[in-house]
Amino acid sequence: MARRATCKTGGVDGAADYNTPLHVAALLIIWFVSTLGCSFPIMAAKMPRLRIPPRFFFAVRHFGTGVLIATAFVHLLPTAFVSLGNPCLGSFWTKQYEAMPGAIALAAIFLVTVVEMALHPSRHVQPSPVLSDPSAAPSSPPPPPPAARHLCSGTAMLPFRDMGPLSGRSSSMAHGLARLGNSTAVDGSGDIETGDRAAAAAADSDRAKPDPEHDSHDGFDSCGGGEQPLSPELKRRKERLQCILLEMGILFHSVFIGMALSVSVGTDFVVLLIAIVFHQTFEGLALGARIAAIEWEAKTWQPWAMALAYGCTTPIGQAIGLATHTLYSPDSEVGLIVVGVMNAISAGLLTFASLVELLSEDFLSDESWRHLRGKSRVIACVLVFLGAFFMSLVGAWA
Repeated sequence: MARRATCKTGGVDGAADYNTPLHVAALLIIWFVSTLGCSFPIMAAKMPRLRIPPRFFFAVRHFGTGVLIATAFVHLLPTAFVSLGNPCLGSFWTKQYEAMPGAIALAAIFLVTVVEMALHPSRHVQPSPVLSDPSAAPSSPPPPPPAARHLCSGTAMLPFRDMGPLSGRSSSMAHGLARLGNSTAVDGSGDIETGDRAAAAAADSDRAKPDPEHDSHDGFDSCGGGEQPLSPELKRRKERLQCILLEMGILFHSVFIGMALSVSVGTDFVVLLIAIVFHQTFEGLALGARIAAIEWEAKTWQPWAMALAYGCTTPIGQAIGLATHTLYSPDSEVGLIVVGVMNAISAGLLTFASLVELLSEDFLSDESWRHLRGKSRVIACVLVFLGAFFMSLVGAWA
């Protein structure tokens, strides 16, 4: 029976060649680029005299989405599998349950979902009287267009009725149903037939006109229902919660990035430093753009505190690595397990934030179809791809 490999103990290799002043300089460099990268979009938003064009915020916002997606799938999750699958660890990690990093990431996704549900501002929004009390509906609501009647009767709407109030929803499924209801009709056998083009054109024209009394986000007005959108204050609270959860996912792994840099020496240190500079810059711009997009109070300190927290987390990890470089090794048994577990948690948090909160909100929600159309949508998609591509390249070194 082959013996398993032995995990490394003690400090870093080549401790005699450890250049403390160089590592201190690296700490200052990482602090500067991280803080500047995250703070610049906030400064640009709060200081009009900088004259930063709106295209900059548009580009950074969508490029940053791709960066965060790649961070989760290219940087964190593979690193977690490598760390927890190291042959020097016990059989539980390497043979009995090799899928543990994925399970940890999945648990983190479920956890952040529960947290967001518990803290979501829509919990305190009263449902629309039409939805909560059918007797409060108008006595004779206008009939739906013929092409959409199949969506408003029978069992077609049962799944949506069972979903409860529509407050705060931004489901793109409803957008597709609204378009389907105005362009197609379904006969008794379930076949889809082309509807009256003139009626569909008229419906499209009506939808294009803004209605200040009732802004239908999900297209259920034709069925006599309605949606109670979030107030501006509740919308700001929702955006802040999403941004805080996003930053939590980033900060969880930043400490260990700094520790890994501080216990490296020689050529590995130089290559890793350059890669982390790009990593921190891209990630900082992505987070800063999301913070800057929120409507903060005039003299609030919270956006600056969030930028400072991002800027300081990796240097804190570097400082810990500097202080313990003779004792700590990321290849030790404790180091492998701690780094692997924390990277898996961060991967789960960033997966949820980047796909559900950012990508879905920006491209699949009904609101996105009103504000991001045509050429702008194509450019935004290309920017997301470029962000993911360049961050994936950085993943070859860090």
